[in-house]
Amino acid sequence: MDLLTLARPFYYLAISTLLVSCNSSSKPNNNADNLDHIYTYQQPLPDEQVDPASCVNYSRTCTIAELPFIALSYPTPTINDIMSRVVVSHDWMGARFETLLTQLPPEIITLLGSVTAIVIADNIRPSFYWTGSAAIYIDPYDLWLSNEEKKTISQQGDYRSNYGENLSYYFFHRFIKDNQYAYTTIPLDSPSERTIDDIIFPMASLLFHELAHANDYMPQNLLPYIDIKQTTNTVINNLASQRVNILLANAYPLQNEELNAHAKIMYRGNKPNEQQQQDSAEYLGELMQQEGANHLYAYSTKAEDVAMLFQATMLKKIFDIDMDSAFVVKPEGANLTCADYLIAWGVRNRIADEITQPRALFVAQNILPNSDFSTFFDNLENPATFPVLTDWCSTNLNTMSKKSYQNKSAILIESHLHGITIY
Repeated sequence: MDLLTLARPFYYLAISTLLVSCNSSSKPNNNADNLDHIYTYQQPLPDEQVDPASCVNYSRTCTIAELPFIALSYPTPTINDIMSRVVVSHDWMGARFETLLTQLPPEIITLLGSVTAIVIADNIRPSFYWTGSAAIYIDPYDLWLSNEEKKTISQQGDYRSNYGENLSYYFFHRFIKDNQYAYTTIPLDSPSERTIDDIIFPMASLLFHELAHANDYMPQNLLPYIDIKQTTNTVINNLASQRVNILLANAYPLQNEELNAHAKIMYRGNKPNEQQQQDSAEYLGELMQQEGANHLYAYSTKAEDVAMLFQATMLKKIFDIDMDSAFVVKPEGANLTCADYLIAWGVRNRIADEITQPRALFVAQNILPNSDFSTFFDNLENPATFPVLTDWCSTNLNTMSKKSYQNKSAILIESHLHGITIY
């Protein structure tokens, strides 16, 4: 896999994108258009429970009574309770997810209360949350450990791979711990294998993002008041005014229309006009500096604004992992290396910015209302701004030489997003 592929702000990549207009009976518009082969991992099923696989494979529309939100069935869920809602295409995926739940932070268990099921299948790319079932659908890219497991996963690319190709910039992000990459990306066609420790950070990152969507669309404090005879999609739509993303937009709106338009190009496939093709990375960075988003993706939909803020907040709070975000000048020529990608505007840990911090605090406190985030945000160090025209490779990653960095192509650009939210 070449550098340019890894540099794209998408996931061959596994993190998140747009709101695609689908109703509860339509199939999501991505690679996972057929899930006839999935099955519920834990057997036998609990007494009187509808088979979760039958409610999440697009073949039927289930009511909440048939497949309740996890927190309705289990107010204080255990890992075994969660596993009763795991649906897979291969057994190893369920076994791996169960192992991960024993090592991931307990907040993940709490957040899973807002989903009806967890679907992991070989052809899901990218990961997504779908209101049609109120389930999260996980790309197994970050779950495999062995080459045998890797062989069971589709290598089909992300359908968004060519979005924004006529623009003059890229938008990159990556996750950093102790001034090094928090985790590495290994392509599916590589012979390298992994250990369980290698996938904890990327899976935590992905789950914080997808579960932000789930808890945004179905806040758990509203679960006691919903009509369980209705479908999940109906209930979620009826509660639209109470979504965290709507409350955030009312309290701390993102207002720049130019950034909004560029995000629609980069992450939703809109076609750029002549002016947008000429807009520079520097110019767009100056616009973003004036508002409180931590990623350009936040302008694609209100839901992604919430998910990116929450993802960055939880990774920092629990693992001390920082997120770097940058508008990068798109280089010309062949045989490019990471050093050819020059930063026009970039920042580390933008959730600490005086404009962004109250927005991130608002999101975190609404998604996890029983946790106190005020002390965490009070103690955050100021965000670090990257010097203009320094290259993406060398930006404070001084523990890695350029030579070794370029030889590890799979970790050159950690700019992927996690999943999509689908109506």
